[in-house]
Amino acid sequence: MRRAAIILLALLLLATPTIAVAPPALAQEKTVMRILQPCEPPPTMKSFNAFFSSLPSYLILEPLFYYSRGENKFYPWLAESMTQEPAGDYIKVIVKLRKGVKWSDGKELTAKDVLTTYWIWGWIRKWWPIWKYTPKIEATDDYTVIFYLKKTAPPWALGRWIFSRAIVSYAQYGKFAPGLKVPGSIPLKDVDTDKLLEELKEYKPDKYIGTGPYVYKSYTDTEWVYEKRDHYWVKDLGVTWTLKVGKYEYKFGGGAQFDEIHWYRRISDPASWPLIMAGKFDYTWTGLSQTCYETVAKKPGYWAPTGPWLHGHALYFNCEKFPLKVRQAIAYAIDRVEYCKIAVEWGPESVTRAEWPVCISPSDVYNWLSKDWLAKWIDKYEYNPDKAEKLLKEAGYTKKDGLWYTPDGKRFSVTIHVPAGWSGWVPGAENVATQLKRFGIDAKVIELDWGMWGKTIRENGAFDLAIDFWTYGVYYPWDSYHRFYYDYTVGVGGLHFDPIVEVPEGVSEYSGKVNATELAEKLGQTLPKEEAVELTKALAYITNHYLPVLQLHEKKWANTFNIERVDCALGWSVLMAAKEFQIEMGNNPGFVYGFMIGSGLLRPGKAAAPTPTVTFLTTYAKTDIPAFTGVDGKTYGPFKAGEAMIIPKDDAEKLVKEGKATFTPPSIIPAETISSLVEAVKDLKTTISEMKTTIPENVKASISGMTSLVYA
Repeated sequence: MRRAAIILLALLLLATPTIAVAPPALAQEKTVMRILQPCEPPPTMKSFNAFFSSLPSYLILEPLFYYSRGENKFYPWLAESMTQEPAGDYIKVIVKLRKGVKWSDGKELTAKDVLTTYWIWGWIRKWWPIWKYTPKIEATDDYTVIFYLKKTAPPWALGRWIFSRAIVSYAQYGKFAPGLKVPGSIPLKDVDTDKLLEELKEYKPDKYIGTGPYVYKSYTDTEWVYEKRDHYWVKDLGVTWTLKVGKYEYKFGGGAQFDEIHWYRRISDPASWPLIMAGKFDYTWTGLSQTCYETVAKKPGYWAPTGPWLHGHALYFNCEKFPLKVRQAIAYAIDRVEYCKIAVEWGPESVTRAEWPVCISPSDVYNWLSKDWLAKWIDKYEYNPDKAEKLLKEAGYTKKDGLWYTPDGKRFSVTIHVPAGWSGWVPGAENVATQLKRFGIDAKVIELDWGMWGKTIRENGAFDLAIDFWTYGVYYPWDSYHRFYYDYTVGVGGLHFDPIVEVPEGVSEYSGKVNATELAEKLGQTLPKEEAVELTKALAYITNHYLPVLQLHEKKWANTFNIERVDCALGWSVLMAAKEFQIEMGNNPGFVYGFMIGSGLLRPGKAAAPTPTVTFLTTYAKTDIPAFTGVDGKTYGPFKAGEAMIIPKDDAEKLVKEGKATFTPPSIIPAETISSLVEAVKDLKTTISEMKTTIPENVKASISGMTSLVYA
């Protein structure tokens, strides 16, 4: 009988290669949000140190405020309010903390936690925006913190830099703030910050202590799992926020509602595309291909929002090599409409041509420059090869047999540097080269590793033309102009551009002979809007007329939401209409996680309740198969030829189709034992009926099938 049972088990394994793995009954009641998220290096190479090589901490560690660039709005978070008042050379930013916010260790959030955080970031980690723009921070009581912000600080300093820091617990990090008291202030005095920095680097706590709604449940190289805390201050305190869309206001709150967050590590963009298209995630913030975007955008139950990514491509000129008329001629010789069809990442919709090439986001340009002003002072540089030819001839260049020659008789040849391997960028550079060749200028592309870019392009200025960022991440014109007229001009080769230029009267209050570097630096201060507009006019004119840089396009981000498994508390139609709000969504995934999930704006949909059953197949490797990421986001393998693989059904069928695996097992029963097997089966015949009454129904079916097979 024992031999018969063993043989029966072997036959059952061969006859039933499909295994449906479902969570236990309790797990099926959980609501889970599945997110694809980059994480380099992998989680297992990180730690719970919040300041060095940190494990992901979205929804665990939280800031005082969330800032929405498109709305220019602060959403209070751990803080409940902020007021400002002048104080000499400073602005006193008075922050009131919420009372009743609890850390995951049960202690209450106080000003001591806030001072600890900014002390470590500003004076131990020496993160420059804090000590440069808020050289003093004090707490007058347990719930009041005052930031002394320099009046020369840029207007985005609070939103982008200061209030973006996640607050850590004094109970966990107080050892790095010796002598800290409330009432009290930072920086602390007579403290060896270099010694504390070395100790901080070695600090390895065993968990995060956070105010957020989640704690770590587990993590591996390829995924990490959060589980919801029993209590969360947003729900416990009944906090709500308001989203304004047009003339309507919508209130939401309730706190995080997913029982678990399952994060899947994005190994690479191409490896992610099949998983995204197969609907394996509820939210993604990652680079898409055109096929991937179009598939998800058309997929029932999905939303693939897009919007301005606040950066894009620009053509940088070496102004020492190419005088003004030559730069302008090259601009007219390039059809930017054609460029925008080629220099894309997820299709033609993934970029917006810069109609007014002043290096301001097309979504923001009219907030600074009126249409009438733009029409009067700004050249669109629309494709015009005849005008390009006229300008080159005026510069002393000659054209023979369709080819251009420099004033000294040499063939007019240029190189175009571009970051090596960058999707959209390299094809864009190749297109510029093609267009210039078509015009008669010899051109070739040089792909340069990004690690060498700063030294070669910015510091040395060793290039002819280059495709680089025009930047705009702060949603304010300073970012672009500071890049051109300070970062790529002062003390470096860069653009080889002389910032002392003439601005015609009528362009701006800043006219006549001006210094573009000084104007850009002044624009980086907190100023009345009217003065900032006048500075922007002058710098936009300088950029467009003197043309050290030609703006080509703005890139657009693309997210994906499974709107069947994830619901919007206000209704998806409201969120889809909130275009200004979406700018922060697309440019800052932390805003989606921390604010939108943490507040309860995103919540489980009807389809999110059951955790999906994963069907596995037993498959056999025909060749050596390297490790791969399965459709469920987990890593499988490597496998040697002949090995059995229990892997997700979709992956098994794909490998079989590719000829790398088979559903047919290798022979494991020697021929000489076949006769004994037959005898054993005869012995089993008398016991099959009894076995059917004592084993699960799914195995009964297998036995019945096996019986029919044996006696056929």
